[in-house]
Amino acid sequence: MDGHRDLKLYRNGSYPVLRGTAVRLSARSGLLWTSGYVPDLRTYLGLETPNPIHIEVSRGEIDLEIVFQDIMGLTKMNFNSCHFNDRLPVTIRFADAIGDILTAVVHEDVPPLPFFYYI
Repeated sequence: MDGHRDLKLYRNGSYPVLRGTAVRLSARSGLLWTSGYVPDLRTYLGLETPNPIHIEVSRGEIDLEIVFQDIMGLTKMNFNSCHFNDRLPVTIRFADAIGDILTAVVHEDVPPLPFFYYI
């Protein structure tokens, strides 16, 4: 998120920014709040003010709105852990968990395989 990590949005009332709020920084970059107040549940499921994730299209051509929608879909429900409203997309969280597993065990006599063999 670089310098955008400390950006906070507030709205009137007792609850933080709405989940799914997006701020377009350019045609290929924006901020997306994947956690926040959920109107259908009439609550916010976090303990702190939500932080946005910085989204940047680095390859190809795609409308940033489609990227925002896809990320929102991947953060709605993490079926692996039964977490609703997860801040990071399940694909990123899963890749981080696999990376932790792969680096936890050291086999000195076997060269490590490239990460793409595990996904």
